[in-house]
Amino acid sequence: MKFIKFFLYFFFYILNIKMSYFVASDKIPIAQKSISIPAANGVNYNANQEIVIHVDENIKFFQPEQTYLEAKVKIKPPTYGTGLTDPHPTRLNLDADIGFQSLIRTIRIHNRQGVLLEEIDNYNTMVAFKYDYETNDSLKNKRALTEGSGVENPFSRGTFGSSRTGGNEILQNQYFKNASNAPDVATISASVTAANFVECKVCIPLHTGIFSNKSVFPNMAVGGLTISLLLEDNRYCFRQVEGVNRFRRTTLNPLAGGRIDAAGSLSANINGSFNTLYEEAQNNQTLFAQHCPFVVGERVGIEFERLSPTFASASVMRFLNASGGAPTIRQIAFSATRGMELSMKSASVQIVGSGIDTSASTGFLYSRSVEDATSYDATYTVSDVNLIVNEVSAGGGYEASMMRKMKEGGMINYDFNSVTCYKSSLLSSDRVANIRIPIENSRCKSIIVSMLDSTPYTTKQVIEGKDTYRIQSDRNNFDYTLHSTRPNLEGISDHLTEYQFLYDGRLQPSRRVPCSKISSKSGIEAQPLIELDKSLSQAGITGHSMMKFNDNFLIGRALALGDSSYDARNKDFVLQLNYNETTAPTKNKLVCMYVFHIRRLEISADAVRVVV
Repeated sequence: MKFIKFFLYFFFYILNIKMSYFVASDKIPIAQKSISIPAANGVNYNANQEIVIHVDENIKFFQPEQTYLEAKVKIKPPTYGTGLTDPHPTRLNLDADIGFQSLIRTIRIHNRQGVLLEEIDNYNTMVAFKYDYETNDSLKNKRALTEGSGVENPFSRGTFGSSRTGGNEILQNQYFKNASNAPDVATISASVTAANFVECKVCIPLHTGIFSNKSVFPNMAVGGLTISLLLEDNRYCFRQVEGVNRFRRTTLNPLAGGRIDAAGSLSANINGSFNTLYEEAQNNQTLFAQHCPFVVGERVGIEFERLSPTFASASVMRFLNASGGAPTIRQIAFSATRGMELSMKSASVQIVGSGIDTSASTGFLYSRSVEDATSYDATYTVSDVNLIVNEVSAGGGYEASMMRKMKEGGMINYDFNSVTCYKSSLLSSDRVANIRIPIENSRCKSIIVSMLDSTPYTTKQVIEGKDTYRIQSDRNNFDYTLHSTRPNLEGISDHLTEYQFLYDGRLQPSRRVPCSKISSKSGIEAQPLIELDKSLSQAGITGHSMMKFNDNFLIGRALALGDSSYDARNKDFVLQLNYNETTAPTKNKLVCMYVFHIRRLEISADAVRVVV
């Protein structure tokens, strides 16, 4: 009996192999190659200009997911001066979390006949929350290599309790040339100029629906593509290295160790007259001169923190030199006995402190190059833009067959996940808001809302962060001070009490989602993060990390689960916001509501129709 069963199993196994082996298949061999397509409307681009790229229909098929944008970007600092209110040198770079992606404000994709296939406004905001939540060490390292973002370097990490950041890269900054490539420079005395800023070459994916799709795109059938990239305004693009910024992780800054007067006498406090400061060993000021986050020509100040568990009080010291301004660094040197030394201009002029003793408090050095300037109008230039397209060749027979079927009345349906950004505004005086979302999509997946600070900041204000939104309450957290320098990228909670959606005649979810602990910076609530995690998943964003739930506050609602979708046509969608905290909201807001949905291209022989 066992032998018979074995024989039957073996017989059907062989039969199955023979049947599957000889069955005809419609699979065809393909060839792939990468093609570089230059921008069509110039070589160099500045802020608020548009980059246009044409993908000709001669590229008949391509793999969207393997298509990348290649470019170079260079930061140009403002013209440096010597006056009290003139800009002085400091290290600048693009956003440490999304790099070059922060420069793209809007993406539009048309076919060559002008049919709008996809448009994403506030594209960089969407990429910011995607990268903030879909992140881990591997992704951070890859983005730092290819997209111009930052990564935490052990040589520039904090050792005084500050939170981790990729915005303090000093030795391998993609946008700024270090003083020396040698590993053990003892002294740096050359002044920083615009020549110290270098070109950064990037190769970034485009996070649109079409260019994130895994299915081969029938470019010949739509008549070719035109991709338009609108660049961001200068005032939102630049970040100061966080290890010298007074309002970004103050405890990451170098600690003031003492002073050396003109006679060479060493004192452990700043009280008195001196021309050289030295730094303590904390925050990695222990090796060589190029590890110092300051540069020659930078102006400095000191902020003192009381050594209490909550940093209850503080005192800001502004040194005055002979001309009445903050001291300027003449030379950076490393001494084996005293550590990092900052010699001030000029060596013959004493700089008088204001009578604060470091034995009673901890003093952190910070940069005044931006703070003291009347304006700090840095700019950027993008050049050598190319779209790297992965062309797929299916052979002339397949292409002819496909076009013949379309001429006979056939149609290609091409589905892809896309996103549309709807906008509204909200005043800081509004305590109760009902914001309508004009959704008319037939296959919705989720809604993600980012409430941006809409204050019209200057470039100086964004770089400095003094007047921007406070992510953490000052002086009662491990960063001591943490203000936003990404007003156009990060959502803010701003004392929000609760929220709820109203659609399809029902309140969703059935209970209001509390946010008071998050918005007051005093704790965390599970329900907003559960709702956000579901909405991110439905948007195709894997929530690897929720570390930035407060830095980049989002409101999320999943409209369907799994592979299903929700028909939102002819339904009213309203977002209800309640600000019932004792502390009133502090900022006016631009409310960006991203509706993630499935979009379809219906491609026939004589037209392309977009079904949303």
